[in-house]
Amino acid sequence: MSLPHAEPDTQRPSAPARRESVYPPRRAWLIGACLWPGFLAAGLATMLFFSGIDPETLRVQTLPDWDISRTAGYSIGFLMFWAVASFSSALSVLLARAPRNETDKRPT
Repeated sequence: MSLPHAEPDTQRPSAPARRESVYPPRRAWLIGACLWPGFLAAGLATMLFFSGIDPETLRVQTLPDWDISRTAGYSIGFLMFWAVASFSSALSVLLARAPRNETDKRPT
């Protein structure tokens, strides 16, 4: 007596080959893993920094020849904080990644 589940199924057509996809997309995920925490940290740093320092006063004391508005000072400060925080996140992602092909390095 043969069991139906023990025999190969020859009546069904074979399933189409699935294309292996990596989710989430590797590069987009890494960029997001660097920029999003950097954005959040820059928002917090901007709020803390500019709660005590006026960008107009800072401009007058450091670069009096520049003619920029207060809003431009906030924007420049936020972008600078974002660049530093994103670089920090990128460095953390780079250092936290596992080495590639560790099994290939074993002596034979």
